[in-house]
Amino acid sequence: MPRNFLVILLAGASVAARAQEADAPKEEPASSEIVVQGINPDRQIDDFVQALTDAPIGGQLSRFDWAVCPAATGLPQAQNAAVRERMRRVARAAAIPLAGPGCKPNVLLIATPDKKVLIEGLNRKYPSYFSGIPRDRVRDLARRPGPAAAWHVRGRISADAELVPTDGVSGPHVYQATRDPSRLSPATRPHFLGAVVVVEHSALTGLTTTQLADYAAMRAFAQTEPGRLEKATAPSILTVLEAPMGTPTPVTMTRWDFSFLKALYAAPVDKYVNVQRSAIRHRVRKELERERQGSER
Repeated sequence: MPRNFLVILLAGASVAARAQEADAPKEEPASSEIVVQGINPDRQIDDFVQALTDAPIGGQLSRFDWAVCPAATGLPQAQNAAVRERMRRVARAAAIPLAGPGCKPNVLLIATPDKKVLIEGLNRKYPSYFSGIPRDRVRDLARRPGPAAAWHVRGRISADAELVPTDGVSGPHVYQATRDPSRLSPATRPHFLGAVVVVEHSALTGLTTTQLADYAAMRAFAQTEPGRLEKATAPSILTVLEAPMGTPTPVTMTRWDFSFLKALYAAPVDKYVNVQRSAIRHRVRKELERERQGSER
């Protein structure tokens, strides 16, 4: 993990920590297990996986190849800790590489009174926080309607799992290949160096720390966009922030969500998106079928 990104991440956390506290999620007792909701698998799988694996033809899916270290700020200290520990439990259960206690954060949840003000302030004071992200994309993150935003700082690594440097600041990646790319296996792959999830206090009323942490995990550990789930009917914690008042919402990460994370981090890293997506569908289907069979016993 590049040192400058960690410095910026922690600086941003201190900015958010000074934000005014509003209605915060209710604390729940700590648990050593990930509790998920089950549902029988069906044809929803294709729509669900397609919605959560947005990548161009010939592209690749990104994930954390290096250990994640979650942190939370902007809530009371005990609730920040509860969110952090829940995200760590999700990562551990989904076989996502996880750093040890006392690690330097590279996955950050920020709770704030105003998403737009926070993102614009971070961009002015710490522009490297958005390294590699086009300016119009940063503006869109700040101004897009909705109470939450998420983004990733990315890098590239070689087929030998070595960091591919850039030519200058956020310039093109320069890679002296030891093997030639093919139609099946590219020479390099994208991965996440860090992730930030911003949620407004107003969206947290009535939520538990588990719901907030699970939402943040789905946004940070994978490149997911809740709006893409409009055509997918599978239940997901990603809908919890903007569900109409009075409608049922998941009380925790659903079995669909958890199966997707496990499948993403088990998918082949040296293939293009079509192969990766197919592998994820297959793994999700197996996970859901296993859950269904277990519930029938």
